[in-house]
Amino acid sequence: MLLSDKILSANTDILDRMLKHRFVADVQADSLQRDVFHRYLAYEGQFVETAISIFAFATISAPDIGAQRWLIGVQDALANKQVPYFEDIFARRDIGVESQVPDAVAAFDAGMLEIARTGAFVDVLTAMFAAEWMYWTWSKATDTTQISDPDLRAWVDMHTATDFADQAMWLKNAIDTYGDESDVDRLAQVFNHVTQLEIDFHTAAYDAPPKHEG
Repeated sequence: MLLSDKILSANTDILDRMLKHRFVADVQADSLQRDVFHRYLAYEGQFVETAISIFAFATISAPDIGAQRWLIGVQDALANKQVPYFEDIFARRDIGVESQVPDAVAAFDAGMLEIARTGAFVDVLTAMFAAEWMYWTWSKATDTTQISDPDLRAWVDMHTATDFADQAMWLKNAIDTYGDESDVDRLAQVFNHVTQLEIDFHTAAYDAPPKHEG
């Protein structure tokens, strides 16, 4: 069994909890409330800048030019596609970005950045693999023709597009290329930790008042 598959196998239960999260269920049932979607977008949009930093740390520690090229491409897409996407949708839907965020949102941001700062290259890959594999999995299982909000439908479609699928698969394959079998327990724990952060992050979109100064 590949290292990445061992990591997935060790995290079946917690990944299943995320894939059955209320947020995912509401999206798939076309019952996600507008204010929940807006809070989610605000929190997710703020994380993009952190993601740029995470991939920058990964680029620094990448062991070869092939990995560096790919990771630089990811940073370019985040800065020049994702950031403008959020700027546009915030303006069109009148979504304000608050200076305060819920504790779970701050914890997700800080937790992911801490892995990037202190973890080995393959740890950072695993952290982003946990996030992107989860999104790709539930988005593929979603019938977007049933989603009435065009922006929500486009958001889900974005996570099944070829470039996103390629990114998720690159991370999976990179874990197998650069990781070692002796890393499996540590990397499985990284995956578990990030998935729990994701669960809490998505739950926070249902909590109206922010509590943590971001």
